[in-house]
Amino acid sequence: MPRRYQLTELVTRCKRRADLENSDHIAAAEWKALVSEGYGELFQTVADAGLQYFEYTSTIATTGAAYYDEPTDHLATISLERIINAAGSRRIIREIMAQERARWAGRVGSEAIVFALVDDRIYLYPTPPSGQTYELLYIPQAPDLTAYDDTDLVDVVNAEGEAFLIWGVAVKAMSKGESNVQLAIAEREAARQRLHEWAVVRAFNQPRRRVVDDFDVSDVPLSEGDWRWNR
Repeated sequence: MPRRYQLTELVTRCKRRADLENSDHIAAAEWKALVSEGYGELFQTVADAGLQYFEYTSTIATTGAAYYDEPTDHLATISLERIINAAGSRRIIREIMAQERARWAGRVGSEAIVFALVDDRIYLYPTPPSGQTYELLYIPQAPDLTAYDDTDLVDVVNAEGEAFLIWGVAVKAMSKGESNVQLAIAEREAARQRLHEWAVVRAFNQPRRRVVDDFDVSDVPLSEGDWRWNR
């Protein structure tokens, strides 16, 4: 389960770890900025391990347009799926490579079969009609904690994430006062390693496997070497 603390509690713990709880040479706004930077590193460490811990969903309601804006906090795509019916049945929409876009461009169909993410736009091919629903599953950017209220909750994932964040902020805070940060750096890197190993092991417990694309429609242009011709 998540390990959540109020932002003000995290700031207080970082001050104590840096032995700066009674010092005012770092302003309150800068403390929040330091915690936000540290949380960004924590967030990225978990995401880079391939773990879908921070997975988000964005809904696309089609209007007949060829493309739609990606979420403003998009970092990495997990999958794009079409919602087929009210029961929640889904169909995977396959991502195409840049070299395949020419064969799909300009097509209009009864539903999207493939997509391409270009810059900040999601292109659906063939262009589907209005009234359909698609969901983008993705990993977002780490949130900017400077915009959080003091009582807002921050998920540090686990004990290793908590230690990594607090020691990381302590390193930056202590360095401003020219304190010896050797121990803090060693503790931060040890916590980072433990956090990364936890995320990797958990991802291994959700093993990746090769998925062969298939379609439920018959008008998909396939190459002559496609495995479907050999059925």
